[in-house]
Amino acid sequence: MKTLWLRCEDKASEWRVALTPEGVSALVRNGVHVVAERSANRIFSDQDYQAAGAELTDRHWRQAPDDAVILGLKELAESDLPMAHTHIYFSHTFKEQSGAGAVLKAYADGGGDLFDLEFLQDDQGRRIAAFGYWAGFVGAALGMLGYAHYQQSDGPYPAAHRYSSQQQLVDAVKDALGGQSLRVMIMGALGRCGTGATDLLRQLGNQVEISAWDLPEFTAAEKPIRAIIEHDVFINCVYLREPISPMISPALLAGNRRLKIISDVSCDPNNPNNPIAVYDASTSLDVPFLRAAGSEGWPVHVQAIDHLPTLLPREASQEFAAALLPHLLEFLTSPELPPVWRNARAHFVAAKQRYGLRS
Repeated sequence: MKTLWLRCEDKASEWRVALTPEGVSALVRNGVHVVAERSANRIFSDQDYQAAGAELTDRHWRQAPDDAVILGLKELAESDLPMAHTHIYFSHTFKEQSGAGAVLKAYADGGGDLFDLEFLQDDQGRRIAAFGYWAGFVGAALGMLGYAHYQQSDGPYPAAHRYSSQQQLVDAVKDALGGQSLRVMIMGALGRCGTGATDLLRQLGNQVEISAWDLPEFTAAEKPIRAIIEHDVFINCVYLREPISPMISPALLAGNRRLKIISDVSCDPNNPNNPIAVYDASTSLDVPFLRAAGSEGWPVHVQAIDHLPTLLPREASQEFAAALLPHLLEFLTSPELPPVWRNARAHFVAAKQRYGLRS
């Protein structure tokens, strides 16, 4: 019997899950042994998982049987220890991000496998499960909340907190904005992320004028893109697959007299090709905004939280886990590696090879 081990999240304030109690029930019915580390931080309780058929444990995943598949969501805490298990999570190591080499070396040293959730793709390169919609929805909401805050205060934005539902979040944005009118640009408006951002803004009614840009507008515009600073808020929803020209630079912001908020939902500050070239570190739930480089004369603040959907953990988890589940079940019950997982493993092998590590 195959064992799936649902680990606790190392990342602070991560309430989402890649497997819901409903998913546990489906796996158990199909002969999978599910073990769940006890956690007070998941949006679903330990009791929910136990009732669905999971075995609860206080043991750490490093004590799991060698053949157990370890499932999580976000990156693991830094460690020099070799990685011997098969892991499934968002590792942020396949696009040469900062620290990627050390993580991949740990897998090479331990002989473990890493299936990155970002690279679970079909044969057309489409992701089979993603949080993009909810990232865009929450990113747009935080952009609006940040705008309302910095219209009234020079002080830091308060720590972000999770919301019980999307309606609670929408109501919070409406209350913060009052009757203010503003112009908002979305870059990458036609993708999952951009669709989520657009849906949030449309719920605010006529007080928000939306400029929805996608590839044709981006390609035609001179870089950096001056039209960005003709808006009050800029929301970047572009999934960075390859190097692109910077959309924003310190020189552009030096001449800005309108833009107040950049909500970088895509959040690639550690990527050498970061197209929002006015910051170089992610923000956090505790400190959601930082001051953009080049904005000395006119303050511009950047939101760059790399796990935005955790602020709507229930809706985000349910949608993501439902999309992942049939593929997870196939992975755990098939005698051979299914195509989606074969594709993901090829990305892992290629990433190690870029660092000169054995595959």
